[in-house]
Amino acid sequence: MIPPRAVTRAARRLGAGWLAAGLWLAAALPAQQIHTSATNFSADILGEKDTRPGTWGTAGAAVWQIRFTPPPDKVVQVLRVYGDVVAWPRGPVEKGTFAGVLFGLQTTAPDGSVRGNLLADNCFLYLQDVVAADGKRTPFDLRFDEVFLRPDNVLVIKVAAWLNDTGKEIHIEPTFAVVYRFVDAKAAAADL
Repeated sequence: MIPPRAVTRAARRLGAGWLAAGLWLAAALPAQQIHTSATNFSADILGEKDTRPGTWGTAGAAVWQIRFTPPPDKVVQVLRVYGDVVAWPRGPVEKGTFAGVLFGLQTTAPDGSVRGNLLADNCFLYLQDVVAADGKRTPFDLRFDEVFLRPDNVLVIKVAAWLNDTGKEIHIEPTFAVVYRFVDAKAAAADL
């Protein structure tokens, strides 16, 4: 008969061995690598006369698309976006004139919402501010839990100027970093 103490010591050694093996295996398996990429865009926007009800001045927009290249059967999960947007009129403007500026990020899903009116399900970042003669810098740092790009892996960047009564083009320049990872497309499909 084996004394109870010997069994307990043997079990502890075996348990420690399994724990060590488990830790080694966890370290050896590839984790979902997190990537960070930075970018910068700029546009000078005067736009056209804004004829929407209750508006004035001019309005216009610029749009760009970033196409990520994940491995097959993967999609992009956006975890964080941080940076700033700067904007100013191109040239001297009359005191008391302003322009609204917008910076947005969205997926290529259809505009609008299946869950409510006056919503945009495809837009996960929407910042706006106002600029006058001195311009403006708007910093941001946002984290996300459930933002997945569509299977086309395209991130849409939009800037706009509206209610611009300065008579000048508005220079808008977002500079930002995107923190993201590639995740299994089937697992993310439920959230798309």
